Amino acid sequence: MNLALVTVDSLRADHMSCYGYERETTPNIDDLASRSHQFTNAFSHACATRPSFPSIMTSTHGLLYGGFDHLSNKQVPIAEPLSENGYSTGGFHSNPYLSSKFGYGRGFDTFSDLEEDPSKLASLRRYVSNNLSGPIHDFFSWAHEKTEKHTGIDVGSYYQNATELTDEALEWVETAEEPWFLWVHYMDPHHPYVPPEEHQVFGEDLSQRRGVRLRQQVLDNPDSLTKDDWDDLIALYDSEIRYTDAQISRLINGIRNATWIVTADHGEEFYEHENFGHKNRFYEEHIHVPLLLGGTEGNDVHDQLVGLNDVPTTLLSIAGVDAPDTYRGQDFRESSRDQVLGGWAGNKGTDLDSARLMTRTDDEKYIRDIAAGTEELYDLTTDSDEQVNLYGKCDADEHLQAVDDFVEAIKHDSTASDRVEIGDDLNNRLEHLGYK
Repeated sequence: MNLALVTVDSLRADHMSCYGYERETTPNIDDLASRSHQFTNAFSHACATRPSFPSIMTSTHGLLYGGFDHLSNKQVPIAEPLSENGYSTGGFHSNPYLSSKFGYGRGFDTFSDLEEDPSKLASLRRYVSNNLSGPIHDFFSWAHEKTEKHTGIDVGSYYQNATELTDEALEWVETAEEPWFLWVHYMDPHHPYVPPEEHQVFGEDLSQRRGVRLRQQVLDNPDSLTKDDWDDLIALYDSEIRYTDAQISRLINGIRNATWIVTADHGEEFYEHENFGHKNRFYEEHIHVPLLLGGTEGNDVHDQLVGLNDVPTTLLSIAGVDAPDTYRGQDFRESSRDQVLGGWAGNKGTDLDSARLMTRTDDEKYIRDIAAGTEELYDLTTDSDEQVNLYGKCDADEHLQAVDDFVEAIKHDSTASDRVEIGDDLNNRLEHLGYK
């Protein structure tokens, strides 16, 4: 049984037309959904790529085993047991935090993570950083920042676009020995939003330059954006989803003869809670993600709770491969869960004094911010926008116990992972993707 895992960066479920969005952002995925199993209540265990992906790839949590700086030897990427059981394995992406440097290449026969910046202009930035100093270096760095901020020119790309990524993945599938496991991670809905012109179908007269300028403005001073600015930013984001939708369809239709999952690592906020992007918070716009399972018998819509650490467990079950002992997820085809736990902490997941923790049930959400000393409780049946904090007014004992147990599990399993030294080039890419 061939397997494919397709993940999309920063894709919130409620901006997809198959999840009820008013714009037709995902016409191709809508068609796939009608012929597959769609899960309407799937949630990330974290709100940014780095703490989220240990769940997606190793069925653990980003706060376990020494934090999310680097996968520890107790965090077993799904490619390893599949490879050990005769699968050819290929991984394709360009997110710096998912590179082999951080342990994500383990188990893959072919792993294309684009550790080097893909563009010529990015290479120039790297040359300046590595070879120039003093006033000359300062001038080039200043010119780069001013160009992007004030003219909206994206000086050098920071990830591989969806078309090139799909081409690369399909080329690998053509020659891979069966059975195979393919992982593809698309970055395009991650800001800056610069959709190809032919896919810029929402909003009026929006350009890639407008997307870059708005991104810089919202990072510098989100309060300065007008309603029209926010409308344009969301239109560009939706157009990136429309572009990615076309490439995911091309990928799924191109691989055939495979069981596949499409999901996302986290969502994206557009000031619903006075912030932008994915700032390690746990509101619905951050954690509600799509989840589709296709290439299997039947089609249906399912509303049980699913956590992303169920994804690798389910894929291994489909393959008939035993899950490693450290896997904490379950086969979401056969069982449901009472709650989804989430967490983030500073110092790459090791500083529990700064942690934000979350439990999400069918109808409630509890959030604890240890550093701020705040607690929130929302009734999602009557307050889906999470505006009325009921903590202290309603019983939260089950949530409190779940979070306390989670903290104890983190402390128990807090074996240190290796620290990764990040060079200037990687720092630059991460900064321009909004990670620094």
